[in-house]
Amino acid sequence: MALNINLVNGRSIHITEETYLIAWKYQSSLMASNDDNYYLDRIFNGSFEDGKVTEDDEENKLEGLISAADWITIGKDNKNSLKTTAVLSITRD
Repeated sequence: MALNINLVNGRSIHITEETYLIAWKYQSSLMASNDDNYYLDRIFNGSFEDGKVTEDDEENKLEGLISAADWITIGKDNKNSLKTTAVLSITRD
C-alpha cells in the first residue's frame, strides 16, 4: 500500500501503512472557564494501518480522516502540522 497526499503547492507526501498520523479538529466553547475558547481536539493518533479496515478502503479512510480533521501531522517526530485545506488530491502509487 502506498498513497500520496498531493498539496496545492505542488508538494507530495508519501503515505504507507506504517506512516504515523495525528489528526486534530478545531473546537470552540463559549462555556470555557479560562477564556481559552479556541482549541484543537486530537481525533486520531496512530499509524495509517490503525485507521483502515480493509485493503479496499485505503484511500477512503485517508480521505475521511482528512475531511474530518482541520490539521494533520504526518510522522511521529514531525514538529510541523499541515492545514487540511492544503490537500488537493490523494493518489495511489
